[in-house]
Amino acid sequence: MNVKVEQLRVSKLRDYLIEVVKKIENNSKINVDALPKDTNSYSLDKIPTSSIVKIWINGWEIHRDVFSFRSRRNYSFSEINNLLNIGFFEKFEQIIYKNNKNNILPDIQGIEEIKCLNCGTLNSAETGTAQFDIQIQITYLIN
Repeated sequence: MNVKVEQLRVSKLRDYLIEVVKKIENNSKINVDALPKDTNSYSLDKIPTSSIVKIWINGWEIHRDVFSFRSRRNYSFSEINNLLNIGFFEKFEQIIYKNNKNNILPDIQGIEEIKCLNCGTLNSAETGTAQFDIQIQITYLIN
């Protein structure tokens, strides 16, 4: 299989999410399946799910990919710090929603929608840092 990385859906979604994150904070690096220990780092991880959503008799199909967008952030018992952490994901979700309404989507063939399946939540906490994640789904048409 000779597929270029830049042609993969995950690469195109990553490029799109880099632009979303840039609107919230000055960061442009998103890893794939690897969340560094550094704060304000990100990873896009594929979640195994059934990919077929709908099949028509004419051969057209709607498929989906589900991802976890993870972030490592500063964490403490400071109310302000933790409000800012959740606020990041609130802004992230708002940008995705607004982009969807304005048809600003990842450059993926047949894409119909990108959406956040939940709000960003605390996944695990360590001394000084915490891991947050939000699940994202893209749906796309195959004919």
